Amino acid sequence: MNTQKIILKIIALFSVIRGYNLIVLILAQYLAALFIFAPNVGHRQLLTNPRLDGIILCSILCVAAGYIINNFYDLEKDELKRPLQVYLQKQVSQGFKLTVYIILNAAALIIAALISWKVFIFFLVYQFLVWYYSHKINRFALIKNFYLVIIRVMPFFALLVYFDNFSFQLALHATFLTILFLITDIVKDLSSQKADLIYNYDSIPIKYGIDFTKVLVTSLLLIDIIIGFIIISKDDVGAMKYFFVVANISFIIILLLIWRLKTTQEYKILHYFFKGMIVAGVFSIVLIEINPLTLQTIAQNFNRRIN
Repeated sequence: MNTQKIILKIIALFSVIRGYNLIVLILAQYLAALFIFAPNVGHRQLLTNPRLDGIILCSILCVAAGYIINNFYDLEKDELKRPLQVYLQKQVSQGFKLTVYIILNAAALIIAALISWKVFIFFLVYQFLVWYYSHKINRFALIKNFYLVIIRVMPFFALLVYFDNFSFQLALHATFLTILFLITDIVKDLSSQKADLIYNYDSIPIKYGIDFTKVLVTSLLLIDIIIGFIIISKDDVGAMKYFFVVANISFIIILLLIWRLKTTQEYKILHYFFKGMIVAGVFSIVLIEINPLTLQTIAQNFNRRIN
């Protein structure tokens, strides 16, 4: 096998396991650990903690395996939705994907067992839930959306179990993120109605209608807006409050526009917007330690020195 083919297979496998999503998840977990779960623990102490690193590595391995098994079951459907991406992914055989799937899950369980039996049980259950979603649940409207959101936030529950540090602030952030995941997934259903119909996937727009779907998205947006206002009114999120200000303004605009959206392309743009909001929310976690009042004082002192 020449070098070009090896590189192509690596790129294909990276696409199958959604490597870009895994990078965001790694950042999200470390940032959540540093600024939300254990804000009073030194950053170097956390980043060099082998147990924390092990839990995050287990999460990444399990999620990567989950993308592989989901790709295995949804390949035909994805050919209609993302033909170029599927063409690339077909450079890796189904048998090889399954082998990598088994290796990733096995490696995750070995690492989890070295951390503790509780962590081992957690990720064993997580792997089963991910497989069951791809095998059964992803064909059932509404149920699959809530189920998938639970799977997506479970890696953060692993951190919660490890740090044992539950707070009202954490609950607000977790609820906001969970609802944002749910909105993103429902909007994705709006953008993939054609493929879902052809391959008999029972999505919310197909089973309950587009109007019901938009009412559901509208209700979820309103809940997130309320949560956003509560977070903004608190003083313990630092400069991250500006993310929630932008998010709330954006959500209000979407509330005014969503009933005018009709085409698949418009739904895809909205889906990408919500995915972008999730990524922006991840990176804005670092702003929790930056107090706007402190920044204002620094700016005033700087101006005095200049003058």
